[in-house]
Amino acid sequence: MMARIRVFPLYRVALVLLLLGLVAVPGGNSHAVDSAEKQAIARNLVSHRALYTLSVARLDPRNYRSGIAGGLSLEFVHACDGYVLNQRFVIETTTDDGSILNNMVLNSWEALDGKSFRFKMRDEVNGDVEQELNGEGKMNSHGGNVHFTLPEDTDLALPPMTLFPTEHTVSLLALARSGGNWLQASVYDGASADAYSEVGGFIGSELPVETGTNEIVAPLKGQRSWRIRLAYFTSDKTQDTPDYEIAYRLYENGVADDIVFDYGDYAIRATLKLLELKPRDAC
Repeated sequence: MMARIRVFPLYRVALVLLLLGLVAVPGGNSHAVDSAEKQAIARNLVSHRALYTLSVARLDPRNYRSGIAGGLSLEFVHACDGYVLNQRFVIETTTDDGSILNNMVLNSWEALDGKSFRFKMRDEVNGDVEQELNGEGKMNSHGGNVHFTLPEDTDLALPPMTLFPTEHTVSLLALARSGGNWLQASVYDGASADAYSEVGGFIGSELPVETGTNEIVAPLKGQRSWRIRLAYFTSDKTQDTPDYEIAYRLYENGVADDIVFDYGDYAIRATLKLLELKPRDAC
């Protein structure tokens, strides 16, 4: 599509929630993570506010874009009844025909048990509403369903074991902490009214803990972290190449840094510029 950049919510990479069950790894094996380990992951989630700058990571010379810039603001609250995320994604693309401004605002809440997910999303392009979604997803042992009030009276069936976004990320953390390196999952994240994604996730080796003097990441000193790469298959889940990929550094407290959104003929880098950790409310 020549008219705009497709924007995908950062909560696909930035948040963590409890995963109930086994985490699959290559070769047909699995790493079981007991409930105590999962609870430890959940307790370690930190409420925080983060600001990222967006810039070009790669542009194919044949691409019609000549420049990309913008910013992302994210506020995550570890509440007593669930996880709250408020975010705004603003990105300006320069082309030979002028500039295109995307402005996306997304607010969501996810239950602590991972079975309920509410979301509102509004995406504008040059001041005009491109897409607006409002809905709630629910999962049970037989599968799940997303019911939308925007678009009105729209429903989307979800297969059994579908994960909501924060649940998906905690499964990656649980797998990383247990020594695994691959997770295949169905994921619904509120970015579409007519599709969920099949996501292949690769976990790299654990990175050295922060020991430098960079003030931005100083609050993350001592936190374990891993490189993660996610491949999203949405439009055709049987295709050989993904619709897009996301690579990033994920800390065990749920903070993400050094993020690259790879769309094939171009890639966008999100660099952490401000991080404020906040105390959790007493429950």
